[in-house]
Amino acid sequence: MSLPLALVLGLLLAFPAMAQEKKPAAKGPDLPKVDEAKVAEAIRKGIAYLKEHSNSKKGGNGRHSTHELFLLAMVHAGVKRADPVFNELLEAMLAEDPLFTYRTALRAMVLEEIDRSHYQEQIFRCAQFLVDNQCANGQWTYGEATTYPTPTIMPQKDVATGGGRSEGVVIFGEAEGGTKPPIRSKIPVSKQRSGPDRGDNSNSQYAALGLRACHDAGIVLPKEVVEKALGWWRQSQEGTSRGNPPAKNTPAPTGPATTSEPRGWTYGARGTGYGSMTVGASGALIIYDYIQGKDWKKDQDVLDGLAWEDTNFTVTENPKHPKKHHLYYLYGLERVGMLFGTEKIGSHGWYAEGANYLMEQQGADGSWENPIDTCFAILFLRRATRPLVESTDSTRPRK
Repeated sequence: MSLPLALVLGLLLAFPAMAQEKKPAAKGPDLPKVDEAKVAEAIRKGIAYLKEHSNSKKGGNGRHSTHELFLLAMVHAGVKRADPVFNELLEAMLAEDPLFTYRTALRAMVLEEIDRSHYQEQIFRCAQFLVDNQCANGQWTYGEATTYPTPTIMPQKDVATGGGRSEGVVIFGEAEGGTKPPIRSKIPVSKQRSGPDRGDNSNSQYAALGLRACHDAGIVLPKEVVEKALGWWRQSQEGTSRGNPPAKNTPAPTGPATTSEPRGWTYGARGTGYGSMTVGASGALIIYDYIQGKDWKKDQDVLDGLAWEDTNFTVTENPKHPKKHHLYYLYGLERVGMLFGTEKIGSHGWYAEGANYLMEQQGADGSWENPIDTCFAILFLRRATRPLVESTDSTRPRK
């Protein structure tokens, strides 16, 4: 049966128009999904495990005391000062002077998170310890006791915390009010002595975390300390002072359109870069850019570090160092994502991949093998690191 001429002509005229219709733009791969209720339950079980294994008397003045790390995990998980375990650990910590670089950095982070205004002079003491223990080359080692001068308090009304960030930044514990108290005074710290010639990149990355907390609490750090620390990270990156040829050109994983060379860091000044040192170094560079008021998203060394992390990305082990410090690495990965302000490193949804992996690995007792790794897992799951700015792509849920 033949079709009417008018219908045939109508169909012929319609085909070109249909052929010219634009297809919807292809979407990039979605981020893996995370069940936030399961995350909250994993954190709850992890905190219960930590409380069972905490002992404010154990560790004492030792290098490996876990007081500060336990407290940091607990405060970010929403444990309140009224909790007897939390309060016992806090009082034990405050009864000591700052000791050792790791512990002092974590101490500053804990106090800044709890109440940066109330504990400002305590945080000043943390800054003094860190400043006095910086090595001649810009690194840190474990550090030695120092002396604490009477702080010079410079009152200022409605002082912002610096680094381009406004007063009243969102708090990521679950304290009432939702914002941190504004900084009403500044306290400058001066370097009183020189540290040893060199240190290591593990102590050094934690020193950066502690100095960021001090800076956010209104402690004015010596310019030369920040510059020397920044200089160390730049000259110790692969392909810089050690003469290692950079790896292949790859697109920058995030941030401005540019090309980046995957260049990592190792524990000291020699060797091949690996995951936990590279994420720690990248985070430290971002922090020092922030303190100096510079845009870390345009820092080529930061972008090169992210390119290394993209090229070697995994959440199931410490890249290039697979048998050691796995969850230490994951906490460093969390810091990079939050500090840089991105949900992705390359094409990888770092949080979703890491969170799903961690929930699969949690033990029946709520732990991840041991108390220290359990703290690192909780800090990752809680996305504990506060962004340096309120990024629109921040992955941290507000409460």
